[in-house]
Amino acid sequence: MIPKHPTLVNYINAFANSPLPRFFSNSIIVSGGALVLSLAFGSIAAYVFARKAFPLRRVLFYTIIAVRMIPALLSIIPLYVIMYKINLLNTYTALIIAYMATGIPVVTWIMKGFFESIPMELEEAAMLDGCSQLQIFYKIILPPAVPGLGASAIFVFVRIWNEYIIALSLTSTTVMRTLPVGIKNALGSRMADYGSMAAYSVVAIIPIVILFLCFQRYFVSGLTNGSVK
Repeated sequence: MIPKHPTLVNYINAFANSPLPRFFSNSIIVSGGALVLSLAFGSIAAYVFARKAFPLRRVLFYTIIAVRMIPALLSIIPLYVIMYKINLLNTYTALIIAYMATGIPVVTWIMKGFFESIPMELEEAAMLDGCSQLQIFYKIILPPAVPGLGASAIFVFVRIWNEYIIALSLTSTTVMRTLPVGIKNALGSRMADYGSMAAYSVVAIIPIVILFLCFQRYFVSGLTNGSVK
């Protein structure tokens, strides 16, 4: 398990002699953009479902959650046709929109339970102090729900970062490939190059490790509270 002659040559080759830096930056842009938008829209949707009464609320909520159950393979053709017709193929926008469709239901599901656990009296007190509905959401409701946001962020980011099928289908050039697709293509003709495979794998897991270290204190509470509980 411990090499006799440690070397960084595989990492040097990975960055110097391959488009790995481009794949990495593409994944950061797509995953980061989809994550932020999923957290924003998913949190707002969860708050509405948790606090507001309107017709067919329960039906609409479970309809949104059901989207998460659709396998990626079944959505490839519709996604491709839609992006082709609106001229978004091979763009960051296409990937971000596609990943938001799977990220928003997860955030909505988790955050709804957190918002329901926050006492309604906090909102009523803020209203008496003159806060608007938007101020109540961002200043009163979101801070106690940070553990839910942390857990949601980890779930959504890992799912998007490791996704392969959608990224493969909606991109066609090397400059737009994300990390999973780019690594597969880079190693396709030389699968015996274990040094490069190991270097690529280590680079691929670094963002996930960093994210988990940042949100680890929220992860346990996120799993044991809210709708997951």
